[in-house]
Order: sequence, then structure tokens, then C-alpha cells
Amino acid sequence: MVRVFSTFWVLLSLCSVGVVNAANTGSLYQAENLDKYLKSEKRVVVQAQKFIEAGEFDSADKLTSLALRLYPKNDMIYALRGEALYQAKQFEPAEAMFMQALNLNPLNTVAKKYIEEIRTTSELSESVLSQEWKSVARDKVGDFIVLVIGIWLGTTLNTIGARIGRWRFRRHSKKLFLANDFDDFADLLEIQLASNELKPLRESMAFMLRHKSLDESIAILEEYVNRPDHLDTFIRMLKSDAKRMELEG
Repeated sequence: MVRVFSTFWVLLSLCSVGVVNAANTGSLYQAENLDKYLKSEKRVVVQAQKFIEAGEFDSADKLTSLALRLYPKNDMIYALRGEALYQAKQFEPAEAMFMQALNLNPLNTVAKKYIEEIRTTSELSESVLSQEWKSVARDKVGDFIVLVIGIWLGTTLNTIGARIGRWRFRRHSKKLFLANDFDDFADLLEIQLASNELKPLRESMAFMLRHKSLDESIAILEEYVNRPDHLDTFIRMLKSDAKRMELEG
């Protein structure tokens, strides 16, 4: 059993070595295979173009990368490497290659064409992004306007509702007084005082004095108001309003 296991590991090790050697041999073969195109700048340019046309962008990139070590002043090799990188969707390094080509030769047509494409694509992307941001901004502004309108409408409706409620309250209290339901009328006066509704309360006091004398009004309050402190306040207000009405009359 041990012997079989040892043999298995030996075979596995040999296979691993074989795979590594095969990979290294492949790399060496590819390098040696590309070397034949490096004998002249023209051959590099022609073969790089063939690689790109065949969709072999990695081979074109490797060939032009090796060639630039030998021919660093050749703008066409820079442009072709940029094209290979561009086609491989590596846009930033591609743009750097195109710019280097134009530094060497501002009339390089390949580099100029791709630089224009990159700039146009970039501008379109920025434009789309800008439109998206504007759309988001419009949505946010719209949401904000709706929120403000909602708050304003809610406040307005609450104010209107409160006014209607106060009007109905005063109307109901007057009806109670005219119906001689002084017990419930006094309860409503105490609610107004407890709620600090002083203006409606003064209106109620004035309404009493228009229909009853001061003494009669005080007698009604003394009989039906529950809290002594409220009674004192009501009597004081009645006397003050009676004096004012007398001066105005």
C-alpha cells in the first residue's frame, strides 16, 4: 500500500513539472515566435496590424511592447499598441499610448482617431451622468416642493379647521345661553379659560352683558361655575367689560 502511494506521488510530481515546463516552453516559444517580427520596424507594424485585424489583441500588445524597447521613437508602434489596448477595453493605458504617439507625431491618424473617440465617449458619459444628476435634482426639488406644499396645506387646513371649530363653539355657547341652559354654558366658559382662549371668552362675557345685566350675569356664574378661581376671573372680566361698554355707550 505504501509503495503504491509513493508511486502515485512520484507520478503527480512529474506531471506538475511537466505542466510547468510546458507553460515555460509555451512562453519561450511565443517570445521566440514574436522575435522574428522584431527585425525591422516595418515588420512590427505590419504584423501588429494583422494581429489586431484577427482579434488577437493580446499578441498585438505583446509584440508592440517588445518592439518599443527597440524602437522607442516610432509613433506608429505606440499607436498600434494603443489600438490593441483599446480593443481589449483597457481605455486608460490605451489613451496614454495614443498621447505618446501624438507627442512623437502630431499627425498620426490612428492616434488622432482613437483620441477623438475616447474624448467623445467620455463627453457622452459625462453628459449622461450630468443628465442623471439633473433628473435626480429635479426629482428632489419636486419632492421638496410637494413637501412644502403639503406642510403649507396642512397648516392652512389646520388653521381653517381651528377657526371653524372656535366659531361653532361660540355659536353653540350662545345658543345655550339664549336657551337658558346656563349650566352647560358655564362649562363652555370654563373650557375657554382652561384653553387660554381669552378672546372668545371676552366675546362670551360681552354676549352675556348684552342680554343680562351685570348683577344677573354674576348671579348666573356664581350658581353654575364649578371652580372658585374660575369664578373670580369671570367676575373680574364681567366688571371690566361692563365698565368698558358703559364708557363706549
